[in-house]
Amino acid sequence: LVAACAVDAHSFLFPVAYGVLETESEESWTWFLHNQRRAIAHPNGLVIHTDACKGLEVAMDNVFPGVEHRECMHHLAANFMKKFKGKVYTDNLWPASLTCSVKKHNYHLRQLYMNPKVKEYLETHHSKLWARSQFSELSKVYYVHNNLAESFNSAIQKLK
Repeated sequence: LVAACAVDAHSFLFPVAYGVLETESEESWTWFLHNQRRAIAHPNGLVIHTDACKGLEVAMDNVFPGVEHRECMHHLAANFMKKFKGKVYTDNLWPASLTCSVKKHNYHLRQLYMNPKVKEYLETHHSKLWARSQFSELSKVYYVHNNLAESFNSAIQKLK
């Protein structure tokens, strides 16, 4: 069971679309996103925030080209911390994502990039937007995590 959620002008969560997929694959995600696009179109300023689902990134690029595609910082951080451990990472990764200042974001990245493997890892595995300082000003939603989907999934867990 997959779902797309959004926030309204009062920052309340509401479901936009849901679907039942055979498997998480590019083909299934393309079907879901195509139907979602039929319902919501491709409005200016649309932002889609995802976690790491198999096939979703390619389907997103095909069905919603040019849309601001954000990556869930919670999932990025969980994956990152499995690979990189230490105070420098815990002190700089989340602040790099939360600041709206490009200068502060770059400061935290420089701290992280003291290990050259960090830059390579982030560019290879987490190429979508994950930091507020990189977000477009068209969307006023500043979330760096995908808690909307997590909240919705939690609410429907028994039904799943």
